Amino acid sequence: MKLYKYAAALLLLLGMAMTGCSDSDKWTPGPQDTNIGVCAYFEIPTTTSYIFGSDYDDEDMVITVPVGRQDTNGAATVGLIMKSDVEGFSCPATIDFADGEAETSFTISCGGIPKGAIYNVAVELAPDQTDTYGEGLIQINFTAIKADWKVASDRARYIYSDGDKNIYPSTYGELLQLEGTKIFKLTDFFGSGLDMTFECKTPDETVFMPRENADFENVADEDKEDNGWYLYDDATSSYPSSWVPGGLSGYKAMSYLLFYADKDLSYNGCNMLYNEKTLYGYIWFTVGVDFDDDSFKWGSFQIDFTLKYNPFAEDKNENE
Repeated sequence: MKLYKYAAALLLLLGMAMTGCSDSDKWTPGPQDTNIGVCAYFEIPTTTSYIFGSDYDDEDMVITVPVGRQDTNGAATVGLIMKSDVEGFSCPATIDFADGEAETSFTISCGGIPKGAIYNVAVELAPDQTDTYGEGLIQINFTAIKADWKVASDRARYIYSDGDKNIYPSTYGELLQLEGTKIFKLTDFFGSGLDMTFECKTPDETVFMPRENADFENVADEDKEDNGWYLYDDATSSYPSSWVPGGLSGYKAMSYLLFYADKDLSYNGCNMLYNEKTLYGYIWFTVGVDFDDDSFKWGSFQIDFTLKYNPFAEDKNENE
């Protein structure tokens, strides 16, 4: 009851203040946002980076973008404004909603972009059909690249340790590099069946940050440090099913795998070229492992590999 009385008094004072302002000869009302049309919007996308192989046909190099609207009365046409730093992207100038239709979609064609570099594209909804303070986004941004993966190491070894001993036998995947970039991909990441794409701009030790299959949002604050994340399956929008690396019998299955990360490398580190002569590199993580029998264990998981080539050799030559 005290809270109610306080709120009522506050509203009364606010009303008096507003009345006083409106009586002033110097006060004029602010501009009203009336040109919002159907209140069209983009939903927040789950994927914003697209990789197209050189064997893709132009018609397959597309990004499908859903568009919603809040006012579904009548048919409507909404303008699209595309912005890009390179020629080769294209999209329609408008999209159409049928009467009562709440969602439609369009495609951004990436077929004309040059090969071997990451390019940005953005699409904005026409201002006369959007509400800046409404639902969703009025502009959406993507990156796209046309390039192929090449094998940097065909024997990336996953090591599962609890700090004292290995809790699983080692399993193996491949380490791939996207041509023309410093983007890499690990296959069968820690025996989960998922691939893990990451960017590493330096051969020296740096923090490992995933570009896919990672859930940053649902990590408790006390566990998050700077950039903690769960292994997550983007394709199915779910956590991976319980798995035993290598599918071996007699071992407890993992159900969740929490990776810790921070900027000072206390919890993880990616060293792509620890030994330049042998092209040996490694990646290590501090992890929290939840097993499917509801038990938990801290882990020190590692990946080691010997590269087939130095992916940073061109950078070194440019700097010399």
